[in-house]
Amino acid sequence: QESLKRTLVESAEFHALSIEAPTIQEGLKALITHLFRKDNTRTVVLVDEYDHAIINRLGSIETAQKNKEILKDFFTTLKSLDEYLKFTFVTGISKFSQVSLFSGPNNLIDITMDPQYAGMMGYTEDEVKKYFQDYIQEIAAERKKHHHTAATEEQVLNEIRSWYNGYRFSEGDICVYNPFSTLKFMQNKKPKAYWYSSGTPSFLIDELKKHSESMISLEGATAIEEELMDINRLDKIDLTALMYQTGYFTIKEYNPISKRFLLRLPNEEVRNAFINSLVQNFASITKLKSSEKCVKALEEHQPDFLFKHIELGFASFAYQVFVDAKENTYQGMLLSMLYGMGFDPLSEKATNTGRIDVVLEIPNTIYIMELKLDESSEIALKQIHDKSYFKSYLHKGKKIVIIGANFSSKNRNISDWTAELLSEAGELIKKILPNF
Repeated sequence: QESLKRTLVESAEFHALSIEAPTIQEGLKALITHLFRKDNTRTVVLVDEYDHAIINRLGSIETAQKNKEILKDFFTTLKSLDEYLKFTFVTGISKFSQVSLFSGPNNLIDITMDPQYAGMMGYTEDEVKKYFQDYIQEIAAERKKHHHTAATEEQVLNEIRSWYNGYRFSEGDICVYNPFSTLKFMQNKKPKAYWYSSGTPSFLIDELKKHSESMISLEGATAIEEELMDINRLDKIDLTALMYQTGYFTIKEYNPISKRFLLRLPNEEVRNAFINSLVQNFASITKLKSSEKCVKALEEHQPDFLFKHIELGFASFAYQVFVDAKENTYQGMLLSMLYGMGFDPLSEKATNTGRIDVVLEIPNTIYIMELKLDESSEIALKQIHDKSYFKSYLHKGKKIVIIGANFSSKNRNISDWTAELLSEAGELIKKILPNF
């Protein structure tokens, strides 16, 4: 409250005005009316992250509630000054329906899900192709020199699309790319979770921890617009609405008959980053970090040690996370667990015969994994042989362990795995089986 009053006084001083602000309401009214009298012009008001003082205090509901009341007073006063205002634009993450911002005779127009503004807050497909064509050509040409697998312009565009496109803000079909991450990709020429790295929403993770019984499937949910856009209770925020409003869910489909939206994770950037965050905050596996015992076991070609800890990690998640989960969700979680243990695995490593799900290289051994969902570890292992995934790793002075692993959607965990130890020339040394 005091900070907001100081800001009003400082804004007045910037315009060579002197006002008193014993309360926020009086300070705001004095600033706006004095500006009008000084220049006979109406004021433009821009408010960014109007809800920052609420969502960053959700750890203390009492403080968050007080801040909400302060904001309510602020916006109630602002709306009473309509005759002095030319334009008002407000942004925020969540729509708190009782802040007075969205009610009353002079209410602002909520354009969040208005189809005519659907392409306003990101790059459309046409804009990416038009304004970044030179960058895409340059990236493709550079990749060709280094024999990169995604080296055509269309492949580069597909990569950008799968990582950063997919945000949809209305019942219409317009989707947009994340502008921040798209620009960072053009600069760094490789895909990465740039937006997520710029600031992890700790309040979202905190809410997920507080209400883990309400955890949502990573494959999404359905909701009507009112459920997505209004937050009434600070003590128990609807997680579906929060996931949507913070950008971790987006609209994939709209059913005009039921008026329901189908929500999903928008792209690879969000999927990878969010799964990694879940693993870091919920899976006990992260306590291992760079476990010397684990590295020693892997160097001794005993993956059983690793898989037992991964199974414990999967078991620590609420079952809702895996409702209708696809294979890539399980793969993403396994990768995040490996990262959490201090490893640096490769995912979807391209070869001339296909893509390897996971490659894990340690000083003396290379691990190659193929993952399946509701099939069998033998089928996964056979695919490694059929497609010769290990050929590009032969004669590197390291032994190779190839692993086929299968996840069970019923048990929401690894159900079985089978492995083989190969010489650096690719010859079978022995089969490796779990120690039950």
